[in-house]
Amino acid sequence: MESISRISSMLETARDLTLEAAQSAGAARSLNPRPPRDLPFLQVKKLLDSRNDRDILEGLRKVISVRSAAG
Repeated sequence: MESISRISSMLETARDLTLEAAQSAGAARSLNPRPPRDLPFLQVKKLLDSRNDRDILEGLRKVISVRSAAG
């Protein structure tokens, strides 16, 4: 019974630390956002026109990052 309460206590501590780390990472990211990588239009078009799903997703990420940075 004691071991269950110790495990529960450790899990709760780990949860608290994880939440604190996530909050710290979010605050640090909002203070120092990374600028979007500028890609020439033709490279983005090539990614979006690809038959490879990973390339298409990467192209979409680029478009979204540029749009969100623009405001």
